[in-house]
Amino acid sequence: MSGQVLARFGDPASLDADMAVAPRERHAGASQADARATVQLTTLARNATGTVAGVRLASAGSATGSSADDERMALRLMEIGFVQGAQLRVIAFGQPGDDPIGVRVGGRGGVSTFALRRLEASCVWVWPDAQS
Repeated sequence: MSGQVLARFGDPASLDADMAVAPRERHAGASQADARATVQLTTLARNATGTVAGVRLASAGSATGSSADDERMALRLMEIGFVQGAQLRVIAFGQPGDDPIGVRVGGRGGVSTFALRRLEASCVWVWPDAQS
């Protein structure tokens, strides 16, 4: 894992720009996702699928920067499987207000299901799969 970038902390547009300039090794099928724009996990509909592009702090653009709590939350998301290249599917929304969001993440190596608060889910950026 040496040298592999697991997350970007900063402006969401910066991840797209960095990927266009410096391509990295990714899982099979992720190269198609690179050509598309990233979206926040919170914008995906139920049963939508995609590939994790990265984890970025929601407050990174603020003048105060990111807090230690925000950084711990981002690290927790990466530890539970929301790393670049991981496949995911939105499986459910809580009621009322679509909070929490049920997400299944993983692939051949194993699949896990999590309920993420909207704040947590807004930190996960995704290359959505084309819906047929």
